[in-house]
Amino acid sequence: MLAVYTFAMRVFLWIAPLFKWTSPKFSRWVDARGQWETDLQAFEKNSRVVWMHCASVGEFEQARPLIEGLKNGQQETQVVITFFSPSGYEVRKDYALAEVVTYLPVDLPKRINRFLELVQPDLAVFVKYEFWFNAMDGLHRRGIPMILISAHLTEKHWTLQWPGIYLGKRLQQFDCIFAQDQATVDRLMSVNIQNAMVVGDTRVDRVVKNASVPFEMDGLMDFIGNQQIIVIGSNWPSDDAVILEVLKARKDVKLIVAPHELKSEQQAAWKRSFGSDMIRVSEIDGTVDWSNAKVLYVDQIGMLSRLYRFGAVAYIGGGFGAAVHNTLEAAVYGIPVIIGPNNKRFLEVQALKELGVGVEIADKQEFEQALETALSSDSYRQKVLLRLTEYFEHQKGATDKVLTWIESRFA
Repeated sequence: MLAVYTFAMRVFLWIAPLFKWTSPKFSRWVDARGQWETDLQAFEKNSRVVWMHCASVGEFEQARPLIEGLKNGQQETQVVITFFSPSGYEVRKDYALAEVVTYLPVDLPKRINRFLELVQPDLAVFVKYEFWFNAMDGLHRRGIPMILISAHLTEKHWTLQWPGIYLGKRLQQFDCIFAQDQATVDRLMSVNIQNAMVVGDTRVDRVVKNASVPFEMDGLMDFIGNQQIIVIGSNWPSDDAVILEVLKARKDVKLIVAPHELKSEQQAAWKRSFGSDMIRVSEIDGTVDWSNAKVLYVDQIGMLSRLYRFGAVAYIGGGFGAAVHNTLEAAVYGIPVIIGPNNKRFLEVQALKELGVGVEIADKQEFEQALETALSSDSYRQKVLLRLTEYFEHQKGATDKVLTWIESRFA
């Protein structure tokens, strides 16, 4: 089955340039296929090397607390980070704790062998469900330990179903699979993969730490005043089609809006709706009074996770498109979280829904109702705060468990 997989990779690599026109993001991915070799030419191993592979930004946030723990540990560690997606690479290419940040080579034996020769990793860490079977095979044949962190496999994940199971059995090559939940462990054991253990999601540790760090921005508190704030995070135009009209009708609140991508068309749509009542973060310099504005539009990357703290409620985008984005970044502040319907494959989202602090909506009417409950009921917000405080206290600690395992292997 590995031979079939490798052949498919070769075909994909051959035809990929023919489809560059389909999206700017895919075009950037195609153009960057050889960048890893250039980026690694100057890399010199002088201590323990840990290779961290993340699909994109979300997986990086799961890897980040582990990277920080390794860097703060007693043993000197060099970190090489690879991304599959241009979105992850472009946002984190200057990450200070990594010696190298680059793209993952196409998963073909010759390229992987060259990559491993340049990096010489002592440990490889894959995040969530990043399975690159030639890379895994190359590490396994060299006897290099490799682990999977924050793993969460749904009942119908392709590696557990025919014909994917023939590749899925190669998950036994991991020295340890650190799972978010017992169900993932049970599903793996049902196909005779017995190297998994439950530790939780390392992203919980990341958002808990992030929430503890103070954040200030000139002019922000003047904008907020004494108004209730709705934070709209990682929204796409498909989300705006559901929420924008409802938000425009509410005169008793202010909005902080941080879209998933900084596209001028989406910003223009919000400007048409709110006109002079909308300001942009790039316009706030502390010298102008923005206290009468209704909407603060975040036209800069990297601020959203810290802005949720000012919200009475948050709407997290993506649920009316490919998939909902990071809900934990908002929930850690003890506020209700509203999401669209495409959220089923995220364990943490299902947990928030079961706790009654995550509200799934299907249309404008349900969004309006969810907002009204969150903004008008003090008892509801207090219940949400108490439940989320307990949830995060129970869920944190996965990073320390993974670090303990790693250090025991290198003792």
